[in-house]
Order: sequence, then C-alpha cells, then structure tokens
Amino acid sequence: MGAYSNKRWPAHEAWKQVLRKRQKLILCPQYREAMHDECIMAVVFGFTAPLMEKILLYSLPVEYESVIDLFTSKVDITFSKGNIVISN
Repeated sequence: MGAYSNKRWPAHEAWKQVLRKRQKLILCPQYREAMHDECIMAVVFGFTAPLMEKILLYSLPVEYESVIDLFTSKVDITFSKGNIVISN
C-alpha cells in the first residue's frame, strides 16, 4: 500500500498545502469582548468578513496571509477556557 504522490510539488510543499487547509486561531480572553459582535454575526448569519477585518486589524503584517487562508473556507467559532477558538 502506498501513498499518492503529486510529482508537481516537492514533499515539503505538499505537506505545507496539507497544513494550510486545517488551521486554528486561538485568541486570549481579552479579545472576547472586543470581537463579541463580529463572532455573533459569523455564527448566526455566516457573515465572517467583519470578524476577519477585525482580526487583521490586531494582526501583524506577517500574519495576514495565514489569517486570510483561515477565512477562505467555512470557519467554526468556539469558546474554550475563556479563549476564542476559530478553526476551519
């Protein structure tokens, strides 16, 4: 039994694509109040653009790509131990 290998990408690039598809962002409890309304809109209405914009506002420029990648598909928002957990 062997694994499928895509010859177009080297192994490290293929692994990077796998990791990029599944992401998790954990925000500490201090962000809970600042992003409450945006989280409610994302959960209830499925409208995640305001939440992404607010997270980008607090993010460093080197983090922009990973935040945008996280929001390219459907996201799940949960609360764990006071933290906001956003995952896809």
